[in-house]
Amino acid sequence: MEDKDGILKKLQAQSTKEEKVDASSISVGDIIYVPLDEDDGLILKDGYKERRKYIVVIGFTPEGIAVGVLLINSKINSSKYSQELMACQYPLLVRNYKHILDYDSWLDCSDIFEIPKLKIAGKGGQLKGTLLDEDKELIFRFLRETDVFDNATKKRYGIIK
Repeated sequence: MEDKDGILKKLQAQSTKEEKVDASSISVGDIIYVPLDEDDGLILKDGYKERRKYIVVIGFTPEGIAVGVLLINSKINSSKYSQELMACQYPLLVRNYKHILDYDSWLDCSDIFEIPKLKIAGKGGQLKGTLLDEDKELIFRFLRETDVFDNATKKRYGIIK
């Protein structure tokens, strides 16, 4: 099918513009698609310089300059196969996130990444949606109660007071 008038291209551009993350509007529970690199704490393989990842915002630093995020993975990383770290993998089901995920995935609650809000916006981060209230409640209960993070880390991102 030919797009003689460029209507499809215009709609795609408009859709991307509407998804673009504004650093001032990032909220807890947002699911954002953004390129990450080793400076963000990602371990890159196979010659990649960066990887586009889905992240979930779980809190803000006290200064409000950066956010604490968790990564969404399609498979559980083999380095997380210990009993303690397997317990930190929260399932995100495609049936609940059809507009975001192509298959059931895992939110890795064992590692918090700190990323500046301006970097997310500057790298073209796209807001894809937000956690369902039920998932958000269960994830934050886990984050408050887990021993994987010390209380100072939990306080830094506002998980506990």
